[in-house]
Amino acid sequence: MQLVLRANGQQATINMDNAGSQVLAVGQYRYRPAQMARKVRRLANAMWGSELSSDVLNERLTFEALDGGRTSGPWVDSGSFSPRSGSFVSLGRWDEDGTIGIALHELAHEMHMRRGGYDESDGVLREAVSLLAEREAGLQRLFEREPYYTASNLINQLMELKAFSRQPFNKRWNELMELTNDVALSDLVNFYLDKSDRIGLQKWLKRFTDDLELRDALLGKLAVVSLRYSLDLRRKLLGRLVRCSTSLPADQVAYVLDSIVTLDRRYPGDDLGRIIDFCFAPHTRQRRRFFAFG
Repeated sequence: MQLVLRANGQQATINMDNAGSQVLAVGQYRYRPAQMARKVRRLANAMWGSELSSDVLNERLTFEALDGGRTSGPWVDSGSFSPRSGSFVSLGRWDEDGTIGIALHELAHEMHMRRGGYDESDGVLREAVSLLAEREAGLQRLFEREPYYTASNLINQLMELKAFSRQPFNKRWNELMELTNDVALSDLVNFYLDKSDRIGLQKWLKRFTDDLELRDALLGKLAVVSLRYSLDLRRKLLGRLVRCSTSLPADQVAYVLDSIVTLDRRYPGDDLGRIIDFCFAPHTRQRRRFFAFG
């Protein structure tokens, strides 16, 4: 694990594992390179085990300490990944623990690429797997620009669901490795929401149709509609669907979901929860009410 020091046009490289008790000040933060290297190795090995070959940490991860801790350019972040040259992490943007989280974020891109799904995945999925890794290292960030915004929302929702978050990291990682895009990730959120809250979506689908392709198509439709929903809106959407009669034609279900999207776009200031209720109202079974007489 290398640390590159740049200042006044000069450059020096040190091996972080052999840095001893050396302390480095960059900007407002102080770093202990040797301890950082140990933490990164411990976390990376716990997360990826035998899948993590020695060259990844020794040759494909570089920390950089820039002059004054400053980076240049409007899109420069605290870390970057290149399939050709590996991962780079800048000191001075986060404290020591936060910087270790950034390192795990960039390493996740490397591990994703080595698993074989990196090139086929869209930007949201690529960032989602890396955000899952940095959360494992204790870092949780907020984002305003895409694809980070959508990726962080979906990962945060998954981690709120105990059926997903209580699994070991390798199981959570392997589930994401099976996906390639944002819609598939949204579908995974719906799956674990159904499982955690016992909404009954899977049971409803089995009664609705024996056609597996039709079930998958409906799940895909739900994933598209709810892609940018909060967990509460997802709960409402799935909850209203399972209250529909299973004899409802598939094209009518699709019409209801399309109507929700259309009305949401037409009236962006309206309460989306009320729009969902309105569109499902003609098709949902009313809950039984019991009255006491006396």
